[in-house]
Amino acid sequence: MFRRVPAFAQTAPLAIAAMLLASPAGAQAPWSAPRDMPAAVALAGTGASKKFLSNDMTAGPDAGATATIDVSRAIAQRLEEWTQSETDSARRARRNAIAAYYAKHDFAPLWRLGEYFSPAATRAAQTLHDARRDALRISAPIPSNDAQWSVAAELDLSEGIVDYAAQASGARVDPARISRLIGARPRLASASEALDAVTLAGADLADFNPPHAGYRALRDKLAELRTIRENSGRVALASRGNDIGPQNSFASLTQGEAKRIEAEIIANMERWRWEPRDLGATRIEVNIPQFELALTRDGVKTHRTRVVVGKTSTPTPVFSDTMRYVVINPSWSVPQSIITKEMAGKHGGDLSYLAARGFKVSYSNGRASVRQPPGEKNALGRVKFVFPNEFSVYLHDTPSRSLFATARRAYSHGCVRVDQPFALAEAVLTADAGWTEKRLRGMVGASERRIDLARPMPVHIEYFTATVDADGQLRLFDDIYGYSARVREALASGS
Repeated sequence: MFRRVPAFAQTAPLAIAAMLLASPAGAQAPWSAPRDMPAAVALAGTGASKKFLSNDMTAGPDAGATATIDVSRAIAQRLEEWTQSETDSARRARRNAIAAYYAKHDFAPLWRLGEYFSPAATRAAQTLHDARRDALRISAPIPSNDAQWSVAAELDLSEGIVDYAAQASGARVDPARISRLIGARPRLASASEALDAVTLAGADLADFNPPHAGYRALRDKLAELRTIRENSGRVALASRGNDIGPQNSFASLTQGEAKRIEAEIIANMERWRWEPRDLGATRIEVNIPQFELALTRDGVKTHRTRVVVGKTSTPTPVFSDTMRYVVINPSWSVPQSIITKEMAGKHGGDLSYLAARGFKVSYSNGRASVRQPPGEKNALGRVKFVFPNEFSVYLHDTPSRSLFATARRAYSHGCVRVDQPFALAEAVLTADAGWTEKRLRGMVGASERRIDLARPMPVHIEYFTATVDADGQLRLFDDIYGYSARVREALASGS
């Protein structure tokens, strides 16, 4: 069992390494440890032999204890050298975190079983060897399955595990660097979480990767593509398309084309790492490049519809939030950006023309506010789906129905327009609760009507340019905002 390290050691773990090797400089009398210092650390400070001993329990009654002390001393010494010698700031921070973890556990080895590695270490090492399967790149040396244990290999394995868990949880690409309109903030696994999971909980290191079916399908397609590309020279994949339904035509790809698709799959796998690990058994997902919305209820997709998303100049944000209510007959409070750039900008600042179009204009401290009451011409149509968020984005109906017939549906100012909104409202509110499409249409009128959801529903606005459909076909979509290209570039540069 691990012993608790004293408070000062937790705040300055690397300082212990020096105490493990010698008594304090200039001491006039034999050094004695504080009462609460663990025995292994205290004995190491008395000038005991620095020789590294094997775990030989037959050499004498105290051989095992001495060996344990010397192993801990050797690990502490190696950690001190290991952290101080690293010049890369990110890697040094990782090594410092690992050193703190060892200090917290008395510098005891985590992966040792006699002269070899423990079964947990062997499993973790195998996952590290297979890191390419999940498109990860581990820089630390990885011990082989039959390697003898050593201090250097112990720390290499720990670093590999910590690095893997961080990458698998989304550390390689910061979403905020791709766009300020990407609100995803993945929760990165810390060094202690990674090491605890493998050493104490017996978890599979690969479980730090996304658990979603969409991620796993892309991972399997990546393996399939690599196998075909490496064994033949040409590969058949589903063709590109932005329409709803599987692709039935195929195109033969050259090696170069297949390699580019491989990079695209990996970029999409990386974006899956930004998603919440629990999407919700009942949820709405909007895939921007696919121009499609899908509603999943209790794990089964029950509703799909086309959507119109933001223009390249006014992109739809990428984020997750929770839908709380639906509004029938919504009014539209016009965003200030539209008032300034479009309404006022095109008429020399004069907004009086809006009254003839049914808008309500008011002023406060010289600033104009514009509101469009409910009606047939309202920009939000007859239905609005609200999930309060920092981007002030929502799903809504639209009077511009013809746009849903186009293939590339990027026309909005950032909100998401949905086709057949009353059908979606029934799917969200559920006919079982009495909210049929017929009943909802009967509420159309001049006044806003708010309907709260019995159970708030997660909404995920996503950006995937590569997906695998129900028939197992890889589908590729245009990178309309350029996000995928930026992720590919970031992964290639290692930033």
